[in-house]
Amino acid sequence: MGTYQLKAPNADVDTLSRWGLQHLQRVVAIDSQSNEKSLTIPSTEGQKELSQDLESFFSSFGYDVHRDQCANLVVRIPATVDDAPKLALMVHIDTAEGTQALQTLSRTAAWTGAPISYPANSRLNVSASAYPSTQKFLGEDLIHGPGEAPFGLDDKLGMTHLMSLARILAEPGYRHGEVLLVFRPDEEIGRMEALESLAHELAASGVRHGYTIDGIAPFEVNVENFNAAGAQVTTPATSIDVGAHRAVVRIHGVKSHGATAKAEGYLNALTVAARCLNEWPDSVTPIHFMTDSLSETSARLELASNRPSDINVAIEVLENMLEPHKARGAYLDVESQYVDGSPASDSVVRALHFVSCFIASEGPLPRLSEDSEGWEGYSNPYSLTMIPSGGSILRFRLRDFDAVALEARCAHVARIASVLGVAEGLEIESQYTNMGPRLAKFPELVQWAVEALKPLNIEPAVDPIRGGTGVDPFIARGIGIANLGTGYFAPESEKEFTSEQSLARHAQWLTYLVQVVGAHSE
Repeated sequence: MGTYQLKAPNADVDTLSRWGLQHLQRVVAIDSQSNEKSLTIPSTEGQKELSQDLESFFSSFGYDVHRDQCANLVVRIPATVDDAPKLALMVHIDTAEGTQALQTLSRTAAWTGAPISYPANSRLNVSASAYPSTQKFLGEDLIHGPGEAPFGLDDKLGMTHLMSLARILAEPGYRHGEVLLVFRPDEEIGRMEALESLAHELAASGVRHGYTIDGIAPFEVNVENFNAAGAQVTTPATSIDVGAHRAVVRIHGVKSHGATAKAEGYLNALTVAARCLNEWPDSVTPIHFMTDSLSETSARLELASNRPSDINVAIEVLENMLEPHKARGAYLDVESQYVDGSPASDSVVRALHFVSCFIASEGPLPRLSEDSEGWEGYSNPYSLTMIPSGGSILRFRLRDFDAVALEARCAHVARIASVLGVAEGLEIESQYTNMGPRLAKFPELVQWAVEALKPLNIEPAVDPIRGGTGVDPFIARGIGIANLGTGYFAPESEKEFTSEQSLARHAQWLTYLVQVVGAHSE
């Protein structure tokens, strides 16, 4: 590794915590969620705004900063030693749809493990006993939102760590090669075309190693991710006569990322309705269903019956299905009940029947994301939306670390579509592939990350990513890109939080990492 010692940041832990909180507050105040319906790159103006703000931040330290028309931002921190590998550290500037920009973050000091008080959501019961994975944050000062929506720790927390790193390296005394901080748009919606010219530029400049700073758990190191596919089934509409008594309800499930769905009790309104289908009285027909575009676990459901008492029974069935999940934030709103004798479409019944059959049929296990963890894959029916014709579109996420196993999951959906007579409406597309086989020739990425934790006396967790990182264009050009954790709880959920101490420790880790890489000549 060389003959010199790794230098700790000049700033102490309290200062690093304060910097990190300042940086986090700065970036979460800008709404940069992406929009898959947009045809532009970046897909939203907020990403341009954030990219411009970051350009101003890094320029203030005298770094060379370049921003392109896609809102890609590259910050070059010059080498202080010769012949060291160039290192790219990457984050994405977009957040998932439904993210809430916040001007002020909430703080829970010296957390005891008791339920966190979310200012705008008393339904939540986030405690160390309810969520054992949070115990690593006991005694720390938590930073969280009001509990209404996620505020973008994916990936603004990684962004925060890079801002702190740049601030640290602006002072002299650290030995490292050239470090390139890369901020990219539209990762959440898979717009790989935004990266093609950037990947070519980095490869041409001699970059061969990098990390995305986009993991969840503190100090995790990831060199494998899911193979992913998406499926959608279009269900045609046939007009049917239904009862005149109607009820509109809104089902609120439990939000979570697929990576942590089992631990955090993910619950989707779509699977709730599908499981209730056979429990409702025979006279009750679901005639409308629309997954919330900003919160996929919530949906608007309309029921019809010729008996108002049966409508009330159906609502009670829904309430009972949600009851075990209420402490995690699930609930039911009854928005209205009225009389309307007009006919309706049978497409919702058919789509919910599809999901019900899918769950109950033989096929790859675990079936759903909320049953899957570790190296297990899943198949998640996550969205049902109506279309102008009266039909509906049912969407699935299909995930597995093994490519053959993913094919089996795709075949399972196709088999159900064939049995139910909607095979013509089925579309399946490949989304991304496991980077593990291609990263096998870059073992140093894990070695360096682990070595950089030794000064902190922390043992890393080398685990797979239960998702993707959107780095295929870089790997295709010979750049090895592993992923590092950022240290938070409940991604893409209103429950998400990090801690001030975690902000400091991850900035320290990255400071040691660039020096570890800098101690190896090319």
